[in-house]
Amino acid sequence: MGILYEKVQFMKELKRQHVLQQLTEMGIHEYEGREIGELDYDRLKYILALMKLKN
Repeated sequence: MGILYEKVQFMKELKRQHVLQQLTEMGIHEYEGREIGELDYDRLKYILALMKLKN
């Protein structure tokens, strides 16, 4: 069971890193006064969706 948990966590982190990369390429490094690297995956997805709507 531990291996499955580790793989799921790894996949979540990969998704988070991908969204971080997209935001960085868009020139976004912080949101509401916080560095985007500090934010969780769900918040990053929300920010990415907002930025795509604005552009």
